[in-house]
Amino acid sequence: MLHTLGFTEELTQIPHFAEDWYYDSGDKLTIVDIVILAKLHSYIGTSTGKNLPHINSIPAYAKLKDGKLTPDFSFNVLRLAHKRISAAMNILG
Repeated sequence: MLHTLGFTEELTQIPHFAEDWYYDSGDKLTIVDIVILAKLHSYIGTSTGKNLPHINSIPAYAKLKDGKLTPDFSFNVLRLAHKRISAAMNILG
């Protein structure tokens, strides 16, 4: 459906890989990696999170600058995601 609506190939991959914790998109950090990190990060401290891999064991984490997921980094990721979602919503009208 996303492809039919004209979304980029990268954005159409998000639903397919959003909870594929060991998905590896390549050398560069992608929006799919950010979504994977955000989803896994959101489960930290929950009962669901107990059954998931440690965040530092997934390929997306290895692509982070200095390999550190800090609160400031998390906020920056959320800001970037918000901007991208807003841009997509503007396109959809």
